[in-house]
Amino acid sequence: MPQFHDKSPQPLRELYADLDAMLISDADMQKEFQLHYVAYWRIENVATVRFQPRSHTLVVRLAVDPDTVELAEGFVRDVRKIGCVGTGPLELRIRPQEDLARAGDLVRRSVAGC
Repeated sequence: MPQFHDKSPQPLRELYADLDAMLISDADMQKEFQLHYVAYWRIENVATVRFQPRSHTLVVRLAVDPDTVELAEGFVRDVRKIGCVGTGPLELRIRPQEDLARAGDLVRRSVAGC
């Protein structure tokens, strides 16, 4: 496991484990640890996940068109015109377990679309 995972608080690692299970539910999904994030892909990138231990946040970039999503400040944003680490035009900021439940449909859309 990369250093950013190991140095994260236990609740954040548990949140990531639940998100990871959701992302790799498709048997064809591949996971690769990069320097700053975890990449999930099949034929093309589906998602990237970055750990932000200080704010107890997972920053998830998804391959979902932001024009098809209701953006919510502090949770979902369009990052097409922002230089960010990771892949995908839609960014989610997942903090408590409830955010992961809210993100479920978007994660499934990203997995199904690639």
